[in-house]
Amino acid sequence: MSTQLAIPSEYGYVLFTAYLSSLVGYWHMPYTASYRKAAKVPYPNAYATAAETKESKEKYLFNCAQRSHATFLEHQPQFLITLLISGLKFPLFSSAMGVLWCVGRVVYAKGYTDPAKEKGESRIKGSRIFWLGTVGLLGGAFGSAMSMTGLGAQVMGLLK
Repeated sequence: MSTQLAIPSEYGYVLFTAYLSSLVGYWHMPYTASYRKAAKVPYPNAYATAAETKESKEKYLFNCAQRSHATFLEHQPQFLITLLISGLKFPLFSSAMGVLWCVGRVVYAKGYTDPAKEKGESRIKGSRIFWLGTVGLLGGAFGSAMSMTGLGAQVMGLLK
């Protein structure tokens, strides 16, 4: 059994959204580097020590910026996979969810480094945004897979 794959004409929006996520990644680099410079954390140290963060607000904020960048890098592969799969059947929905994810990642980073909040509590606002996009893309990818394998039609037939 073979399936012919038709790329929807709106798939370009999905590709643009994937590109946008790369720009967010590139944005993280100088954003985090500015906190590294202010904290005077030398390379190759990935983080300031726990003792240093107790003594220096700059070092604490650098760790927050670095952690925000790390979580972006941890999540981006799964984001891209679900975006590209979901976009095969639901390109505009997938692009919208992807843009939400990208915006949420920036809000997350800015919130995590908010000096007015303890323990990066302002990051929660951004996580709510990017998780909404994530859940949408997970659902879209599942829907695309169900549709392309014919399992969706089989399940619906069982429910009749």
